Amino acid sequence: MAKHAKHAKQASDIETEESIIEVEPTDVQPGEPDDAFEVIDGPSLATGQSPDFVAPAADMHKRKSRRMRIALIIVSVVLVALIGALIYFAFTLINEASDVAYQTASRSDAQTESPAALASDAQDASGQDHGDVPALASLLGKTTDDAVAEVGRGATITSEKDITEETGEGDDKKTEVVGTSVTVALADETTDNSGNTPTLYLDCDKDGAITRVGYSTSVSSLNYADMSFADIVQEGHIIENLLTDAGLPTDDGSIEMPAVEEYRTYADDGTTIVQEAYTFSGTSTATDGSEHDWTCRLSYDYSAANVSGNLADTIKLVQLYINA
Repeated sequence: MAKHAKHAKQASDIETEESIIEVEPTDVQPGEPDDAFEVIDGPSLATGQSPDFVAPAADMHKRKSRRMRIALIIVSVVLVALIGALIYFAFTLINEASDVAYQTASRSDAQTESPAALASDAQDASGQDHGDVPALASLLGKTTDDAVAEVGRGATITSEKDITEETGEGDDKKTEVVGTSVTVALADETTDNSGNTPTLYLDCDKDGAITRVGYSTSVSSLNYADMSFADIVQEGHIIENLLTDAGLPTDDGSIEMPAVEEYRTYADDGTTIVQEAYTFSGTSTATDGSEHDWTCRLSYDYSAANVSGNLADTIKLVQLYINA
């Protein structure tokens, strides 16, 4: 009996403990949170962010980063383009400035020289040390053969062609030979670096008498100092010297210098000088008292010099024509 009573007591004790542990369910409806287990809004322990907003926030951050990268790329491209444009324009300006400075170098050097040096240069250029020009006026009225023999200097006829004129009108119109044009190279004369040989040009009438004589040569062949276009006219008196040597005595300073815009030609950029040229003209009295009309063209061609950057490559030519 005692043993059965002991087992009964143990069973009663177990039931009592279960009743103590058992928790009566609360009155919780489906879909509603239990007061005992509240859901607390706030960042999760793992990510530090609310679970409901992790994905949207990451997407927004990516979009902002992408926009920032695109903006930086665009700004970089624009900056590179601007730098390239600045370099190009700077290079162009430097080249133009170099051309202008290069072409005016001789004039600038002349301005910085002392008055004594300028006077010495002018005397050297205008003195009798320059090349000897043939006595062109004395050839007028002579035949081609007589002119070639008189001039000498290795004179060689290189070409000869008829001078023609059209006469009449309508059906009576015809072409008539009125003379001959002869080119004579002076082979013994000095030839410049560009291959320009001093040359005579003889226009003869139909009877063979010379009615117009011309002479062309480079300025360097005449042994003039390296002078600018304006200086060789005003200080070197090249036109007066040519006329005097050709048989038409002309006083120094009697030739007027034209305005710059009359003899200077610029490139399309408006600053690079490509040529300086002018045709002087007048009437002078020969040593025998006869008067003759004349033209003299002086030209400085800077085309080759602008390409090479060397002023010595300027082609300087002079042509003198005297009419009977």
